[in-house]
Amino acid sequence: MKKFVIFLLLYYSIQAYSQGWSIEYSIGYGTYQLDDIKNLQHSMLNNYYRLKETDSFPNYITHSVLLGYNAEHHHFGNDFSYLTTGGRLHRADYSGSYTIDMIMNGYRLGIFYRYYINTGFSPLSVYLQMSPGVLFSNLKINEQVKVYSESAQETTKLKSVGIYLEPTIGAKYRITNWLQFSLRGGYEVDFLGTMKLSGQETQIESNWNGFRLYGGLILFYR
Repeated sequence: MKKFVIFLLLYYSIQAYSQGWSIEYSIGYGTYQLDDIKNLQHSMLNNYYRLKETDSFPNYITHSVLLGYNAEHHHFGNDFSYLTTGGRLHRADYSGSYTIDMIMNGYRLGIFYRYYINTGFSPLSVYLQMSPGVLFSNLKINEQVKVYSESAQETTKLKSVGIYLEPTIGAKYRITNWLQFSLRGGYEVDFLGTMKLSGQETQIESNWNGFRLYGGLILFYR
């Protein structure tokens, strides 16, 4: 009888935390295609004499926050992510300098659905996840000229709204009943995303397509 009571208490404890609300923060790493943005930078490089490319939209860190509800094998909710990268063209001599900074930011707002698969080792679960949503992109081009003690600056901004789809596969490890570690990887595919300058469409697409890797903590509460 005593063993049966202990079993019920343990079973209830596990079940009590198998469902409830969650918040997850992940820091990640992304590879970014951004072909049109890179081509725009290269066209500037060719149009201005002796400019040098010092940065060309490298792969960079991402940040994500997921707010969701967990129910047994199912986990779903909202996904907020921030992407950023940039490029720079530069030239300098004794008389002054000319710099073109291009900062690209992306803000993802979407939903996610995650399905957990038992591994037979209770602290560890494997999961499949699908995340669709809307992607807002901003490109800021800042040109700065310095000649001796004089300087001038001009800023151009392009914006776009597109959609994304990101399938991922991952694993989570239960540290305590309310705290878990998550690691996942996948690939983001973007659609639409034509950039606009002063409300007018351009021929430039803001496609962030590329691989994603995330690692973070999940906090559960009831």
